[in-house]
Amino acid sequence: MGDSKIAKIPYDERTDDQKLASNWKKAAGQFEREEWSASVVRVATSAEISANIYIRHFLIDRYALPSSYVDELLFSANGLEGKFNKLVRPAAQHLGTWNDLRRLKTSKIEVLHKHRNGVVHAGKFKSKADAKSAFALSLAIITALAPDQAVHLRLPYEG
Repeated sequence: MGDSKIAKIPYDERTDDQKLASNWKKAAGQFEREEWSASVVRVATSAEISANIYIRHFLIDRYALPSSYVDELLFSANGLEGKFNKLVRPAAQHLGTWNDLRRLKTSKIEVLHKHRNGVVHAGKFKSKADAKSAFALSLAIITALAPDQAVHLRLPYEG
């Protein structure tokens, strides 16, 4: 579905794939307008949505759990770190892929979380270098958790 068609769908009615695409597009636009801090928050949101995609695929597609139940789990896990620790980790352990994902926590998720929280909770301003770092971290997380969506994303500072 094209970007203009996605924009016409109310945000709460969009799929996670559509939410990820629209948040990433918004973040890229903010980056291009030199709104570094806002783009950091948006790409962190994009990474969190990729965790939603991973968990929905695991619980709904593989085990046919009701989406309302999965929605409650995702809501209660709260944030990328919560979802990763409470939902992604056990799912990945069950799938035997935890060794591939465990490094994301310290090398990517914690760093991205620190960038995001610096803006949201401490009112810090981010630089272009910080925003580039956040984009790269987020794309790595999305690539690991939602690879089918990651292939459609581009870093706004690369051609």
